[in-house]
Amino acid sequence: MSGQIENPATPTRTPTGTQKVFIKTLGCKVNTFDGHAIGNQFRAKGYTVVDSPEQADVTVLNTCSVTSAADREARYLIRRYRRENPDTRMVVTGCYAQTDSARLAAMKEVDFVVPNEAKDRLLDFIGAETGHADTGRKVPDGVKTVSENRQSHFKSSLVLFDDASSSQTRAFVKIQDGCNGFCAYCLIPYARGASRSVQAEQAFNEIKRLIDAGTPEVVLTGIHIGDYGRDLDSYAGDAEPFASFVESIMQIPGLGRLRISSLEPGELTRELLEVLKRQEDKFCQHFHLPLQSGNDRVLKAMRRTYDTAGYEAAVTAAREHFPDASFGADVIPGFPGETEEEFASTMDFIERVGLSYLHVFPYSLRPNTTAARMPGHLPQEIVKERAARLRALSDKLAARYATRFIGEQVDVLWEKDVDAAGRRSGLTRNYLQVVSASGAGVPGGLEAGMSGICRVKGFTDSGKLLVLNCST
Repeated sequence: MSGQIENPATPTRTPTGTQKVFIKTLGCKVNTFDGHAIGNQFRAKGYTVVDSPEQADVTVLNTCSVTSAADREARYLIRRYRRENPDTRMVVTGCYAQTDSARLAAMKEVDFVVPNEAKDRLLDFIGAETGHADTGRKVPDGVKTVSENRQSHFKSSLVLFDDASSSQTRAFVKIQDGCNGFCAYCLIPYARGASRSVQAEQAFNEIKRLIDAGTPEVVLTGIHIGDYGRDLDSYAGDAEPFASFVESIMQIPGLGRLRISSLEPGELTRELLEVLKRQEDKFCQHFHLPLQSGNDRVLKAMRRTYDTAGYEAAVTAAREHFPDASFGADVIPGFPGETEEEFASTMDFIERVGLSYLHVFPYSLRPNTTAARMPGHLPQEIVKERAARLRALSDKLAARYATRFIGEQVDVLWEKDVDAAGRRSGLTRNYLQVVSASGAGVPGGLEAGMSGICRVKGFTDSGKLLVLNCST
């Protein structure tokens, strides 16, 4: 078992206040949340979080495993970071550490592998406080291989920022983790475990803390956030616990913006839409609804819980409440057995529904999934070609949607980034990326964390919208 791999060569040292840690996070917003939480744990032990691995006494790679490409990227970074800093203690955590801890532990560059189910004891296991690991092994005792560990009930961290301030324009708050879906292509239930929710009071307290620190926008995130509350006694008997939870958040004094990261199509219910409509001044009109395929046979083979008619009905209902909303989707081209005609029907469906952008994830064979055992796996050149066509469609959809707002007024929340021309980046409520007029983003002008109504002029050479005539 992977938890028995010994690590006799791990360096030991007693940290001081000058100890440094570098944390690199790959993948989704939930992993981003977890990366910040890990950083806070190190800060609490007296570490300084640094921006490059060359400076680090400890290097933490918080991995993704959604595709085989994500796994390869993790292995590449492990080797690169070790070359750049041979003396660092290399710690690998996250989803890849959960799904294939044995392979990672076998890498000579790795000192510790801390799967998601053991993430809450990462610092103790690697000996962050004393400089001596608890076990002398690479992987914590009791961690099973993914084939034996179908759904782990590991803990989730809640704290996001210990140093939240008005300089932070956007904060993720993880309200849920794990998934009970077991779609045919997906490793998430293995990597993240069964669905479980953060207690509502804890989430409310975290959101209040961020608001008090001046954070203008709160983003609710999780692996399957529409499932929120179904495992909590406090929502027993509530037919729509997520809608009730969101309505309570909207009542928190001082909330500026609330964004919902992703929902399954069937979870975009009338009750939720009515809650959001009642708080239209706070809700960011942006819906991300995973599609995966626009063909009903492929959706059924994927074990998705909807068909194309149900998906289109969800988008239509949302547009009735929010006509200018942005709609994004995840799409998986090249699923085993997908014909050219079925892929073409996906392209046609996306255009007909009028989505605003796509996140394209070419099908990737993942071990221990149903799809891995299916016949009809397609050649990689076909999968890549279909992915390229979807990305080109996404570019067209994004430009078409953005063009609607040229000459219109939009509400912009300004970010930290300023480009070489002195233009500051921002994000509208409906997920349009914009930049200020040249020179408007310099100190003394539009500051990060400020928001205002701006009129859109057109596109810059970078493809972002340009905004003028802003008032704060």
